[in-house]
Amino acid sequence: MKRWLCVLALVFALPAAADPPSASPATFVQVWIGAIDTKNDSWSATEVQSGSDVVGDLGTLPYGGGDGQMLWGSGAWQIGYEGGGLVSWKNETTHFRGVSSGGTAVQVQFRNQFYLFGVFMGAVVSVRPAPWLRLYASGGPSLTWAWIEDDDNDNASQSSSNIDTHGSMNDGSFTAYGRAGVDFVTGDGFMFGASVRYANDKFDFGDAGELKLDSPLYLLTLGARI
Repeated sequence: MKRWLCVLALVFALPAAADPPSASPATFVQVWIGAIDTKNDSWSATEVQSGSDVVGDLGTLPYGGGDGQMLWGSGAWQIGYEGGGLVSWKNETTHFRGVSSGGTAVQVQFRNQFYLFGVFMGAVVSVRPAPWLRLYASGGPSLTWAWIEDDDNDNASQSSSNIDTHGSMNDGSFTAYGRAGVDFVTGDGFMFGASVRYANDKFDFGDAGELKLDSPLYLLTLGARI
């Protein structure tokens, strides 16, 4: 009798052991802080008085943001998707430089405020080569909006009249992004790491010129699995 009870126990235990892993996704959240170093010719415009083409930059732009990831898979590999947003801002004097048709150097400066807001969603591939380490890559579409606003009313000594900003200008950029990063995972599931993001964003501010943000964005990340 004991032998048959053991056999029945094994029969009921085997299907349970063979059940596939749970289909529920793993959810991760991240908070970012970082910066992008704009190129020296990232902003191109036309100087009003001479009609000369001039170029400038916004220096180093600070960024903040975050995302959420939902991943499926068992073992070391997981795939899924992510979505999130980012913001940037700066308030400073922008310096432009160029050469007139007569060969004279042109220097222009004006005080401006810059704001940026973007959203994105993309596919994610993640791998855990060790319990304390996570590597991932993601990519997909992003939509980013940028504003510039002439702040010369607060600083009349700046020669902002040489760049025609019409007070406030804005434009959007719809392009693809890519991001790759590494997370170090603690025993309680808290994660910290770094990632690099790239998107070829371009903004047309009309008479105020065109701005290209096509440099890598470096980010420090904090996150957790929830």
